[in-house]
Amino acid sequence: MSRSARSSDLQFSAGAVIDAANLVRLRALSGFLPLHRQRKILNDLSGSHTSAVRGRGLDYAEVRAYQPGDDIRAMDWRVTARTGDAHIKVFKEERERPVIIVCDLRSGMHFGTRHAFKSVLAADLAALLAWAASNHGDRVGALLFNDEDETDLRPKTGRKQVLQIINALAEAKPQPYRTGRMQQMCRHLRRVVRPGSAVYFISDFAGFDDECERQLFDLTRHSDLIALQVSDPLEASLPPPGVYQFAWQDKKHLVNAADRRLRQQYEDAWQQRRDDLSAHMLRLKSPLLALTTDMADPLTALRNGLGLSGSRTSGRRG
Repeated sequence: MSRSARSSDLQFSAGAVIDAANLVRLRALSGFLPLHRQRKILNDLSGSHTSAVRGRGLDYAEVRAYQPGDDIRAMDWRVTARTGDAHIKVFKEERERPVIIVCDLRSGMHFGTRHAFKSVLAADLAALLAWAASNHGDRVGALLFNDEDETDLRPKTGRKQVLQIINALAEAKPQPYRTGRMQQMCRHLRRVVRPGSAVYFISDFAGFDDECERQLFDLTRHSDLIALQVSDPLEASLPPPGVYQFAWQDKKHLVNAADRRLRQQYEDAWQQRRDDLSAHMLRLKSPLLALTTDMADPLTALRNGLGLSGSRTSGRRG
């Protein structure tokens, strides 16, 4: 990767506010994400399973007489029965593959102790993936949601569509915490995603459970799902020993981080959540990429997780 790519952390957003201008500037890095060359690889968190990307969707074109060597799975049994001669369906490849960017902006995502809030990093990743897909001519759509509202942008081509996604990201506001939101969005996603799509789901995946897996299982039968888990270092381990005051859902809590037993319980609980999510994604045969708010180079981590580290980068910037 070139020096400009290695220094990509300088171009990723910092702080607590999603900056639309910086999301636009991330277009300069999109050439380093040739998504059409992506290999579907599960990282260490999800085991060593590897499978092929489904590729672009197919549109029905015509029916013709069967020829030796044709794939019998494409047989048109209705026409075959009517004519008495074997016929197969012929398909043509869609010019653009639908790419759906799902970005979680719930209240829990508006948290961070290092370089940026989780919501800010998630928005950067969403914009970067949208630019990369648009540069290749794919149709880009988005499902952006917080605890109360969602923005559902159906797939379209062009720079204007990416800018609309960016504006929606920047305008999203945190809402009071609400239970069951993740399940609701997984059900919604299953209903709206068209077969042959590539779905990039960016979230901390708080609240992801067996019901979410059931909803996404139906989706993964016809589309590719890639999960990008965004977290903050403080979620994995308590801060240095001391007494800290936290606020959550309008209540204040005192935590004694010097308590070794409490520290171990906290770390065990975090690891269990990570293990549970890994198991969900492994059963879905979906890659799980882990990204943190203190990463020096999110682009390199993203390329490695998507299996693009060995691919040649395009000089195209859209």
